[in-house]
Amino acid sequence: MVKIKMTDQELQKEMERIQEFLRSYVREGERVVIGVSGGLDSDVVARIAVNTFGKKRVKLFTVLQSDMEDKYIRNARNLAQDVGVVLVELDMQKLPYEFMKAMEADTEEEFHADGLIDPARAKCSLRTMIISTYQDRGYVVLGTSNKTEIKTGFYMPFGDAQAHIKPIAHLYKSQVCQLAKMAGTREEVIHQPASAGFWKGQEDLEDLAYWIYNEKPIGKEQHFTEEDDEKVGEIYKMLNRENVDTTIACLEEGISIEDISKETGLSENIINSMKKMIDYAAATKNRPLLVSMEQR
Repeated sequence: MVKIKMTDQELQKEMERIQEFLRSYVREGERVVIGVSGGLDSDVVARIAVNTFGKKRVKLFTVLQSDMEDKYIRNARNLAQDVGVVLVELDMQKLPYEFMKAMEADTEEEFHADGLIDPARAKCSLRTMIISTYQDRGYVVLGTSNKTEIKTGFYMPFGDAQAHIKPIAHLYKSQVCQLAKMAGTREEVIHQPASAGFWKGQEDLEDLAYWIYNEKPIGKEQHFTEEDDEKVGEIYKMLNRENVDTTIACLEEGISIEDISKETGLSENIINSMKKMIDYAAATKNRPLLVSMEQR
């Protein structure tokens, strides 16, 4: 069966590999920019970057958004204090609504500025505007996506996935959590439920449960009945970082649904639905970017 958990020796080797990867890409004297959310992934990337390049070559920014829980901005500020880097706080609380209100002009797509998903998607899209502005000043953009997000399609290809270099994209979420302790991430960040922080109480695993039930990422705003919510709740109860990552890794290795179920404790129905979701993500969100005729 696929091994997800790493030993201390493997974690140390992994840390050194990531740092060497960063040094091989970022030229001498260049500065990097990282958007930090108060979550685990960006915390780990920021700490590794400062340890690799020094604090003078790292810029950190965070985006203040409506419905943002206080703990996330507190985490981002604590991170900046820990590594000795000034945190740029960008107040964009009104922009997602205004952006989606403008998008409502495309009536065919049925955008909803007053919805739940569309404003959240707009908050993610704003990152593209910010990092493109920093990039044009000469910064190298470091991404914070992990392998779990990439495989499940739990990201926006032209939003939070935009980056020059992605130092943890080869690691599953649970592995990033292991690496976080070595990087110096605070315990409250390591143990908090994973979340994009787009609305109060949001948890990635709960959102993922809806995607599994839907058997693909949720695009448009859609109505779920009480019966739907109950079924989603049953899926959500079964999920944790480790069994989600193990399932993804096993599916990638071609291990049978039956064997994955025995290993993870997830039902075969959940695993089958996850496989459909992952296949859909591979066909849509994970398609290559910047393809030209010269490359075909």
